[in-house]
Amino acid sequence: MALSDMWDSLPDIDPLGEEGISIESIVAEMTEDYEARYQEITGEELVLYPGDQRKIKINTMAVMLYQLAVYGADRFKQNFLKYAFGSSLRNLGANIGYSQSGEEYATTTLRFTLSEAQEEDVVIPAGTQATEGEQIFFAINEDLVIPAGSEYADTIATCTEIGTAGNGYSAGQINILVDAIDLVDSVENTTETAGGHDEYESDELRENIYNFPSTYSVAGPGDEYIELVKEYSGNIIDVRVITSDEAVVQVYILLQNGNVPDKSKLEAIAAYIKEAKRTPDTDKVEVLAPEIVEYTLEATYYISYLRKETEGAIREAIEEMADEFVEYTKSRIGRAINPDMLISFANAAGASRLSIKSPSYKAVKENQVARCTSINLTYGGLEKE
Repeated sequence: MALSDMWDSLPDIDPLGEEGISIESIVAEMTEDYEARYQEITGEELVLYPGDQRKIKINTMAVMLYQLAVYGADRFKQNFLKYAFGSSLRNLGANIGYSQSGEEYATTTLRFTLSEAQEEDVVIPAGTQATEGEQIFFAINEDLVIPAGSEYADTIATCTEIGTAGNGYSAGQINILVDAIDLVDSVENTTETAGGHDEYESDELRENIYNFPSTYSVAGPGDEYIELVKEYSGNIIDVRVITSDEAVVQVYILLQNGNVPDKSKLEAIAAYIKEAKRTPDTDKVEVLAPEIVEYTLEATYYISYLRKETEGAIREAIEEMADEFVEYTKSRIGRAINPDMLISFANAAGASRLSIKSPSYKAVKENQVARCTSINLTYGGLEKE
C-alpha cells in the first residue's frame, strides 16, 4: 500500500468536530450563560435578540474564541505524522532519531588542462573555482596535482550553492576559470552536474520518518536497505531490494528525474552500506542501476466543441500533461507503462478524447525503469460529443 493511501485510510483527527465546537455553539453557550447570569444577579429574565448590542459583542467574541480553538486544534494535530509539516514534522522525526534535511550540493568532475606539459608537477589548490558564467560556481574539493609530462588532470568539484541550482549543466558548460592559475589554459566539466537536492518537501520527509524505524533492525529486511540507501542521498528517489535465488541482496537505485546512477555512484553507495555496519555481515550485497526500458509517446488529442472558449488553455494543459505522465512513469522502479494512466492524465487536463498510437501497455520488471525517448502529440481539433 502506498503511504498516501495509508494516510487516507486512517481516521481523521477532528477535535472541534468531536466536541461539537463551532461558532454557533460558542455563541449559543455564551448567550445562555449571559442570560442565566443576568437573571441570577438582577432577578429579571433576559432574552438577547440579534440586534442587541450585548449579543453583537458576544458574536464578535465568539469568532475570536473559535479562531483560538481552530489554532489549538491545529497545533494538537501537529503531534501526528499524517498532519505534521514544517518545523513540527522535523521535530517529530527527531523524536525517533531522524534528522536528515535532504539538502545536498551538486557535484561534477572538472578537467584542468595546461597550455603544455611541464617538467614538474603543477598543483592546483583546493577551493579553485570554475563557473558557467551565470553565478553558479564549482570549487574543487582537494588539491589537484597534474603530474610532470601530463597536459591535464581531473578532480571532483562541488557547487558552492546548496540545492538543485547546480544540477543539469551538461559536460563542457562549466568552462570559465574564476581563479587565475599559472600555466592552466582551460577548465571544463567532463560530467553533467548532478546530486544537488533542496530541503525535503513535507510528503518526502513524512515518508522518510515513517520508514525510519525499519533501520533499527539488523536482521536485513528490505526496508532496512531502502532507508539506509536513502540516508546516503536525498537525490535518490526510489530503491528496490530483491533477494536473488542465490541469496544475494540486490539493491537497485533510481535518482531524480528518472536518472540511473553511474558506476562511481553505485560503488560509493555500496561502500556506505558496508561502512554503516547496520546489516548482517553474512549478506552479500550488490548495488545496481535498474535496466532502462524505452518507449515513445505518440498520440492525437481532441477537445470538446463545448469548451472552445478555453481551447488554448486546454491545449497548453494537455501538452504539459504529457510531461507529467512521463515523469510519473519514470519515478518508480518497476512501474508499468500504462496508456490508461495517460488517458486519465489527458482527461484531467481537459481532453475529450485521446487516440494513442504509442505506447501500448507494457509490464516493467521489478529491476527495470521506463523512460520515454520522444513525445509527439498532435492536436486533432474540436469535436462534438
